[in-house]
Formats: sequence, structure tokens, C-alpha cells
Amino acid sequence: MTERQEIEQAITTLEAREGLVDEVVLATTLAALRKQLVELERSETLPLALKGERKQVTVMFADISGFTAMSEKLDPEEVRSMINACFERLGAVIDQYGGHIDKFIGDEIMALFGAPQAHENDPERALRAALDMMAALETFNDEHAGLIPKRLALHFGINTGLVIAGGIGTRQRQDYSVMGDTVNLAARLEDLSEAGETLVGEDTYRLTGPLFEFEPLKPVALKGKEKPVRVYRLLRAKAAPGRVRGIEGLYSPMVGRERELARAKEILAHFEQGQGGVISVIGDAGLGKSRLISELCDELCRQNNQIEWAEGCALSYGESASYLAARDMFRKLLGLAPDASPHEVSRALRVEVNSLFADQSAEIFPYLAHLLDAPLDEESAQRLKYVEGETLQQRLLQAVQSYLAAKAKHGPLVLVWEDLHWGDPSSLGLLEATLPLTRTSPLLLLLIYRPAREGRVWAFHQRVSALLGDDHQIIELAPLTAAESNQLLDNLLESSQLPEKTRRLIISKAEGNPFYVEEVIRSLIDSGALTRSETGRGWVATARLDDITIPDTLQGVIMARIDRLDAEAKRILQVASVIGRTFPYRVLARVTGAE
Repeated sequence: MTERQEIEQAITTLEAREGLVDEVVLATTLAALRKQLVELERSETLPLALKGERKQVTVMFADISGFTAMSEKLDPEEVRSMINACFERLGAVIDQYGGHIDKFIGDEIMALFGAPQAHENDPERALRAALDMMAALETFNDEHAGLIPKRLALHFGINTGLVIAGGIGTRQRQDYSVMGDTVNLAARLEDLSEAGETLVGEDTYRLTGPLFEFEPLKPVALKGKEKPVRVYRLLRAKAAPGRVRGIEGLYSPMVGRERELARAKEILAHFEQGQGGVISVIGDAGLGKSRLISELCDELCRQNNQIEWAEGCALSYGESASYLAARDMFRKLLGLAPDASPHEVSRALRVEVNSLFADQSAEIFPYLAHLLDAPLDEESAQRLKYVEGETLQQRLLQAVQSYLAAKAKHGPLVLVWEDLHWGDPSSLGLLEATLPLTRTSPLLLLLIYRPAREGRVWAFHQRVSALLGDDHQIIELAPLTAAESNQLLDNLLESSQLPEKTRRLIISKAEGNPFYVEEVIRSLIDSGALTRSETGRGWVATARLDDITIPDTLQGVIMARIDRLDAEAKRILQVASVIGRTFPYRVLARVTGAE
């Protein structure tokens, strides 16, 4: 077992013993283990990263105002202690979202999202971190109200773009950092922002527009910039986020999945007869797992409008949070809005449980409310008061099983668990506990994840197969063939007469991945290389294309996979990328000095 796996197992074990030990001790221990996990990731990534590389990074500058007033009223030692405590609180939020604190500059923090470790959604992580840091500072202000003469305030500048990342300094000492215009613009945006404001650059806005609400500001003329820079003020996360993928105005029927869809429909035929089941849809990012499930949903809803369908999603930045994916699923089952208050959750849950359980509601409600972090009435709180540790965990799972069985008995129930490769251990354990219900109830579980042959989701996959045997139906998605990619291209661009070379470039760059096809097309449209024809139907190439740059929307997906490689494999890949797309093995072996 690796050190990473040992830490993850320790976190899972401690979470299962909630209530058995002192809450403060448990929270402190879990925080220390999660911090150790973050530091382990950095230690695995930094040695190679110090050599330098070009990366797509989101840079955050966060400035805290109010320390000057504090310095006039408090002893310098008290000010130092307060600053460190504040930085500790804000730094924990940055760690939570996978960011890297580059440096502290007085009362300012410079943080990186995407370096040294890239993720698929670093711009989103940076903005969510900024919003949570604002909330964390408000809590900090409340806790230290008697010591702080004036409430502290944050303001941010956030920008996304290409940087050079690596060791910077003398031959004797180098620190990891980033350089480039992206960094400079982020710093300028922070200078422009006022207390309580988060200003973002155009690329950050473009990559996160469907997820957050922004206020466009007047373009700003900045020194060193030929044209005024577009700036956007971040307001809040959207209560109902839009789709990040897909191109507005372009549509294609599903291509190349006829066999998989036919097989899924065969399984659904048994479900419509009252049998439950478990289907795992497995495939790499962008191959169309969610699209396949969407087609199934449409098929089911057309045939039977009595079926209830709920989707829960694991989050890439929530792998260490207890029951995060499970809470999302149960909130969807209750029909709650994403921004529903704890009291709204409690009321909706009470109504639901009372409608499903005539005599057992008092036994079911407290445990489901505990799962959802909903407030308890006095009677329910008394039921949980002396239930601790593994007993609490067991009764919570029993309550979930009872609830889902009753819900499915009330009407056929389909639960879609999206992105389980990011699933937290607690949610995976809860999901595993519900698997036997599929043999006794009209409950269909659709599990969507990537084929990572290591880590917790693959161990979960193996346990599901061991428990259910042939009843665990597995649908694996492969890349599209060249002919299918051509068909997708024609569908999206309405059978446009693209030059054959342009068509081959797009298909070659996408390598059978539907998401890649869409994003390459999007980048060509954005750059003006593809424009609508004069008739309004179809598209035409406006310039000769000899090469296609990987769109920045794909940079995160690709770099996240590369950064997960061990140091030697990543080095070999970087050398190979310089040699070219296709080459004899002996050339790579000669250059790297490896057999």
C-alpha cells in the first residue's frame, strides 16, 4: 500500500468513527491528514516541475485590507499572530480546491490553480475558492470581533493563460513559481479591485461563464497593453449552472454508440418489468458517457412517465469531503434547489419521510437529516444523542436503504451517479450498501466513471462485480472511428464543404473523442478560421490551416492526465512530444538514454 493510499484509508476510517471520539479531536486529526495528502501531492510533483514547463494556469492574487488599522491599535506580536491565523484559514480553502500558494507578499496571497498540479477545471476551482475565502474571512472577523478594530476585507484579481512554470532563483536556491503576462494581468486586476470585489480576465470568464454570474465592466486601458482589457466582476455561483461542454447553436445526434445504446435498452426492458439493476458506463473524459445516459433518460421518459429519475454528481474538488456526492443525490430526490437553506432541506425531508413511512418516520428522519446536515428538532436530536461511531454509521445506512426501498415501491426509481471517479469514500460506501436493493426493488443504478485501473473507484468497481456477478452490467465506451468522427463533424457543421486537409487535421487532433472534436471546432470558430457561409447553412474555412493548436478548454483535461504520471513517465512523454507525433522507438530510446 502506497503512502497516499494509507492516508486515504486513515481518513475513511476516522470518518466512519464520527461520534466515537471528541469532535474537536476528530476534526483536527482529519484536517491534519488532508493537509498531509495535499503536501504529498506537491512533493510528488515539484521535483520535476522545478525544471520548467509551459502550462495553462489560473493565477489568483488575494489582498487583505484592514491590517494597517490593526497595526496602529495592537502590539506587533499580536498583529503577526492574527495575520498568520488569517492566512491559515484562507490557505485551507486554497488547499481544499487543489490550489498552490506561490507566496505571501505582505498581506497579499499569490496562489496558482493548475501548477504544479493541473486539474480539468482550474479556473472554476479558483473562482469557487475566492467565494469561499470571502465567506471564511467573514467567519474569522466574527470570531475575532473583540480584537479587530476594523473588519478585514478581501479583494481579488484572477486571470487564466499560458505561463512558464518552474524553478526561479539562483543556482544555489530556486523556488517554484510562474512567469508571464498572465501573472502580470492578474496582479493588475487585483490592484483595480476594491474591497469585497473579485475581478477576472476574459479567458477566465469565457471558461467559467456557464457556472457563475458576472457583471461585465468597462474595458480598462493598462500599461503595456495595446488594446483595452475586458474585465468582469464575479458575483456568485449560479444556482442552476449551465453546460460547460457543447457549442451553442451546433447539434448532432449521438454518433457511433448504436451498439451500446441497444444493449442498454435491453437492460431497461427488464427494468420496465419491475426488475432493478446496476449499469456501469465506463469511458475516458469526453467519450460521451453522459450523452449516452441522457439518451436513455429520454427513452425511459417517453415510454413511462411514472419513472422517477434523479442525478447526483461527485465533484473533482470534493474527494475528501464526507458524503458530498450522496448529499447531492438526496437533495435532487427531494426536489431541492442547489441553494436551499438547511431549514428548507429539513422541511422537505420531513414531508417526504412522513409520506413514505406511516409509523417509522421518527426512526428514519433523524439519520437522513444527519446525512444531509439538516437541523434536527429536539425529539430527533435525542434519538441521535447516544448513538455513536460505527452504530451511527450502520443506522444511517439502514435508513438510506429503507428510504430508497420505499421510494422505489412508490414508483420505479432511477439514480444516476455521475463522475464516480471523483467520489468521496463515504458516498461510495453508501452507494455500495444500496446495491442489494436492486435485486428486490424496481431500483436502477446508473454508475458513470472513468477507467482508472487504480484508486478507490476501481476498487469499488471490483467490489460491485464481486457482489452482483453477472447482474452488474458494464458498458465501456471506445473512441469513435475515423468514419464516425467524420459523421460527427458533418452533423455539427451541417455537411460543410471543408477542405480535406482541414477535415483531416480536426479528426487527427481529436483522435476519436467527441468532446475534442467539439472543442477544436469551437476554437476554429472563435479564431475566425471557420465562419458561417453566406447562405447561413454550413461553414467555410476562411484561411489555409496547416496546424491546429490545442484549445485551452482541452489543456486542463490533457495536463491533468499528464500530471498524474510518475516523474519518469512524464519526463519521457515531454521528450517524446519534442521529437514529434510519430517516430521510431529507437529514436526515443537514444535521446533519453533508456532501453
